[in-house]
Amino acid sequence: MNILSLFTSFVNYLNQILGNNLFMHELEHHISDATYNLNLETLKNILEFLDLEYKNSKERKEKYYVQQTRERTLITSLGIITFNKTYYKSKNKINGKYEYYSYLEDYLGISKWAKLSLSAEVKLINNSVDNGMSWSSKNSIPNYQISRQTISSKIKNINYNYLETLVKKETPKILYIEADEVHANLQSRNQNTKNKIVPVILTHEGHKEDFIKKKELKNTHYIASSILKTNKLWEETYKYLDSVYDLDKVDKIFLSGDGGTWITGYDIAFPNVIFVLDKFHYRKALNYIFKKEPITTKIADDYLRNKMIDEFKILVKSQCKLYPEQKDEMIKQQNYLLNHLDGIINQRHPDYKCPCSMEGHISNKYAKFITSRPHAYSENGLENITQLLTMKANNVKLTEEIYYKFKTGESVYKKLNLEKFISEFRNQSNELIDNTLKYDIQHLVDNNNFDLQDNYRLDYFLSKRI
Repeated sequence: MNILSLFTSFVNYLNQILGNNLFMHELEHHISDATYNLNLETLKNILEFLDLEYKNSKERKEKYYVQQTRERTLITSLGIITFNKTYYKSKNKINGKYEYYSYLEDYLGISKWAKLSLSAEVKLINNSVDNGMSWSSKNSIPNYQISRQTISSKIKNINYNYLETLVKKETPKILYIEADEVHANLQSRNQNTKNKIVPVILTHEGHKEDFIKKKELKNTHYIASSILKTNKLWEETYKYLDSVYDLDKVDKIFLSGDGGTWITGYDIAFPNVIFVLDKFHYRKALNYIFKKEPITTKIADDYLRNKMIDEFKILVKSQCKLYPEQKDEMIKQQNYLLNHLDGIINQRHPDYKCPCSMEGHISNKYAKFITSRPHAYSENGLENITQLLTMKANNVKLTEEIYYKFKTGESVYKKLNLEKFISEFRNQSNELIDNTLKYDIQHLVDNNNFDLQDNYRLDYFLSKRI
């Protein structure tokens, strides 16, 4: 490690770019480049210091010969660095063979074939979850572009095993559950299995009382999976609610959704739940049948809410005569509404204060990343991106510690011991400052005209050390 060389290269670069007149945007770009190079050089110096520290250690000299020193290139979250690392050969045979060993790779937890650091992988995945793989591939690593296939492989190979820490909450009188699904494309040659439905369940306590401009839901929690069977998903929902609330104190639980087949399987986990057909799908079906004609639609709505089934069927029949080419779809929508008659009536339940907003949640939290992108997923890739989106929706950030556990299954992420580096850094920095200040004091500083306050400031500055 040589602090002087780091400082000198940084200053020389600034001297080069500041030698000419510049526009403001050029100045910003050049300073950004200067700090970018300084970051890479600093990281390179730290890694080579760690390698040299072990090379000169008593432990190494007892166990290994120095085999050779090689250059290693690694893509980090700061950019691409090339640094020297030392390979060793064991002095004694282990199980009949000599052991070849790289301390630095072992200490950093990087395999000899790895191209990306852990932090770089996390940055790529987080950016792809936030903005898509195409954006992430171009903007995650400074001055370098990663292929979308690399990011896709990293996501696909995640062994998702995150267990969220749950905290008990104050139990409300009413809980809300909302359910819908996301549609995804699979990498399958079978046309019948190319589309995959990903169920998503949202639990909350209704609207916040202190919202300012728009209503917000209180204590939201998302549960989703592309591989769990729906009955297991409902069981997971029950486990979550039972973990954070005292369900014996809850008076009512409302479940709202479009009434899909998987949604109606809630009764195993929640036998006493009150189902509510969400108004979006209800209005969509009514508008298709009655073409948004306000008077007819109002009459049909009254018939349904008062369980006047025969009268409603007569009204639909008259519409079928007006639009014979749409008869089959109209009958389908009629049956859909009649199958969820109780759900329609429950829309006006006196305790149902928070209408279903699941369509918006699905669109913003999941569909715009899964459905709207021209991308086909493998089974594992779809499940992993679903879980990453669910973590984000639940305000859980993918950190290096969590990702390390995904990759290795180990819960302890080892920290680097940089005490000796920091000590050496301080010594060299202080020596550099001392030499600089001696030169300045001898040749440049004339404090004859300084007032008392100026001399005080100078003394304070000279007394400071890193």
